[in-house]
Amino acid sequence: MTERYSKEEISHQLESIDHVKEALLKYKNTVIGEKYDLLPYHLTSTKEAILKTIHDKNSCIVSDITKVLGLSPGAITIVLNQLEDDELVNRIYKKQNRRSVWVELTEKGEKVVEVLQATRVDFWSDLLSHLSEEERNQYFHIMKKISQKLQQET
Repeated sequence: MTERYSKEEISHQLESIDHVKEALLKYKNTVIGEKYDLLPYHLTSTKEAILKTIHDKNSCIVSDITKVLGLSPGAITIVLNQLEDDELVNRIYKKQNRRSVWVELTEKGEKVVEVLQATRVDFWSDLLSHLSEEERNQYFHIMKKISQKLQQET
């Protein structure tokens, strides 16, 4: 059974969500930004997402990244050029199919992803430590349901 809310109730809830989102972003930028500033690279959220995607897939073709991130091939190419200049990724052209460009992390890229993942875990562990175990479970359950809905829509 799905409850229906009035537009006024939804509007009020959205304001609350916006306040949480803004506070979370500010906190994330402060805490994670300090750790990222220690890295010798300028990492944007797009660069971070690309590095994570490549890491999760071990290596992948450029079109895999465009599908995961929903960005144009041109936008991905620009960021990959920057990551390649920083020696975080390598492009590999296979003889069997020269149109498919494979991307893999370099050793430096792997180390950066390790730092990113550790920073992310520390950030969320600290943030969620203020919730009870039941509240954390509810939070993850709700986020999973929202994620599933979003995946159905795209």
